Amino acid sequence: MSLAGRRQKRCMNAIEGVLKFVCGDTSARETLDQLETRFLSPATILESNLSALGDDILDQDTAELLNAIPALARALQQVEYGANPRLDTLHGAAGYLRTLFIGVPVEQFFLLCLDDSGRLLDCVLLQSGTLDQTPFYLSHLLKNAIDLGAAALILCHNHPGGTLRPSRADITCTEEAMKALYPLGIMLLDHVIVAADEIISLRDLGYVPAASWIRQGPEKALLRNWLAQ
Repeated sequence: MSLAGRRQKRCMNAIEGVLKFVCGDTSARETLDQLETRFLSPATILESNLSALGDDILDQDTAELLNAIPALARALQQVEYGANPRLDTLHGAAGYLRTLFIGVPVEQFFLLCLDDSGRLLDCVLLQSGTLDQTPFYLSHLLKNAIDLGAAALILCHNHPGGTLRPSRADITCTEEAMKALYPLGIMLLDHVIVAADEIISLRDLGYVPAASWIRQGPEKALLRNWLAQ
């Protein structure tokens, strides 16, 4: 069995365990079979909204319990990094960035505010959108960066559909953010997209010219070393 197959089996076993706890052994297997038939995969079960889960298969309390599992998984993963992890390279930040989107079925846009050593000050959810679109509000980004006294920022959002290519809007909002932050002396380190557990760096892939990144602070080690392994 492949790694993905083993993960799916463990996830389905966990869902069955929850159902046994709530419904009892007798009806748990039947309920799980109904969920598998309707939703096809454990990820889809856990990412479904409450109304879909509770529609003629589960009662509301059980649906709410299953719906809470992804949030618990995100919290448990993030606890391992501590409250203020050092995210001073793309390689070092990748694992933390993945945790933000465990079980998230819509696009979400996060702003990570760092101090001048690359340590996380706060991770702010700027916007939550639809399956394939998240509105971007520059004023919201600037206010959070200034209020938190950030020296550097990372933009990060997900592509729930799994596409690995940034959109024109992704590139444009990156350029607009960099332009607005420059007079404030706040560096934008990268705009990272998480898609199908892959990490896509607009900076690493050259969607915004390298010179545009470096001009923000050529003397800053944090900016220079972001792409170091």
